Amino acid sequence: MSANGRELSKDPQFLCGVALSVYQNSGDPNSNWAWYEKQKSVAADLQLSFSSGDTSGLDASQHNGTTVHTSWKNMGKSVIMNNERIGKSSDFWNNYEQDIRLAKELGSNAFRLSLEWSRIMPSKGHIDQAAVKRYHQMFDCIDKHNMEANVTLHWFVHPRWFDELGGWRRSENVRYYVQWAELAFKLWGSRSKLWATFNEPGVFAMCSYVAANHPPGMLMQFKDAGMVLLHMLRAHAAAYRVIKQMPGGKDVMVGLVHNVFWTEPKGTGIMYAHVRAACRAGNRVWGNETVMRYLKEGVFHHWLPPCRHLHWRDPLGKPGCDWFGINHYARGIVGLNLQPSSRGPRGVTEMGYPMYPPSLFRAIHWASKLGVPMYITENGTPLTEDTSERSEWITGYLEQVEKAVEEGYDVRGFMYWTLVDNFEWAFAYELKFGLYEFNPEWGDTSKRRLKEGSKVIKKHYAELPDKLGRLLANQKRSANSKSETEKESEDDRQEAKFLREEGFSKDEIEDALPDEDPVTAGTED
Repeated sequence: MSANGRELSKDPQFLCGVALSVYQNSGDPNSNWAWYEKQKSVAADLQLSFSSGDTSGLDASQHNGTTVHTSWKNMGKSVIMNNERIGKSSDFWNNYEQDIRLAKELGSNAFRLSLEWSRIMPSKGHIDQAAVKRYHQMFDCIDKHNMEANVTLHWFVHPRWFDELGGWRRSENVRYYVQWAELAFKLWGSRSKLWATFNEPGVFAMCSYVAANHPPGMLMQFKDAGMVLLHMLRAHAAAYRVIKQMPGGKDVMVGLVHNVFWTEPKGTGIMYAHVRAACRAGNRVWGNETVMRYLKEGVFHHWLPPCRHLHWRDPLGKPGCDWFGINHYARGIVGLNLQPSSRGPRGVTEMGYPMYPPSLFRAIHWASKLGVPMYITENGTPLTEDTSERSEWITGYLEQVEKAVEEGYDVRGFMYWTLVDNFEWAFAYELKFGLYEFNPEWGDTSKRRLKEGSKVIKKHYAELPDKLGRLLANQKRSANSKSETEKESEDDRQEAKFLREEGFSKDEIEDALPDEDPVTAGTED
């Protein structure tokens, strides 16, 4: 049973809540991020070998001379914006009772949080019992407020010792993650009915080995990124099997969270040919279809620029996945200069993408191909100023969720990102997603202020659980019979409706609507 007495897998309900990364709100000195935040943006190694005599035809290992190895690890600016450090951030680790209560006061009936591997296993083989106890206290508090816990086993953060063993680049290290998943379920398997193995494995691979803005900070290493994504998906499959074999494993839903993102060219015609090519390449590297195909078929097929593929077929077949988490903020619009842009007068948000609620509807349509219940596990916008734009964002995107459920999509929850302004990875404290304001300069980690633009979420969260819960119950009695073509047409109708309300002309709307599925554009071999 869930915390409120209903069986999630058999009695659909709609969950409204917040998503919160414990690391981003607490820090952890034993994590990969604690190491990374001390690094500089320039790191170089130089190795020279000096030898007497003729060394032609010999490789470096056969030189008998002197080797000089020099490293520059502290050149350039910090990899973290403004040379910030996370410290304790808003200290959820000690302020969890207050923050869980604040989430409840917004009307939440669910609370998504990370189980931090590096907190529980700060060194290989060692379990921190005080940290185990603290998580039990968090679950007690969530239960006290009659909320459903939704837990994630890996949210960009793992122990530093795991990286020292080679991290996700080495297939043999998958076993350490599976051991962590087994331990976590043994400790807290009865505390949550919704388990996610990973948060955004594609983003982890991309940011860590292509964009170089997550640890270990590697740049344009496309093959490494592909291998990391493969190993994380294999780890999902293995952890799923282990959990399902454990006592209570068949009573929970185990899924995976993916960031559904894509880019579209701002315009059409020959002038935008290079932009279309860039968007299609970016979409292939991002890996929407890579993740979907693996989960549907057990086949990993991932493109490596410029013309290679990584291909692997799971000998055990299709992996288990009971639910699919959709992290979606917006789709990207790319201008002629290959920079973030927008269509219409609104411009882009501080994150570089425009506010465009219909993209969430399209993301839901794409994710529905997996055929399992869906949860919107993250959606939100960063705003430095407390303006009405946040309330417009919340209302606009929740309207799309409501429309999706009305259209027969099995969407069972919405988690706003995030409860409190926190440490946004390499962006430090610059991006302010929180419903509540927090500022480390205040010198008080317990201080919070509800933003004016956030208050509208109370109204929606008061209405949606019952309203959408009834619709979900009706779905079980009358299956959605719409064809794929009809669903794609509804995607276009939702976009056209929004664009009309934004003041677009008929011709502008026609130009803006994609002539192919933008989520998968460019992924064909």
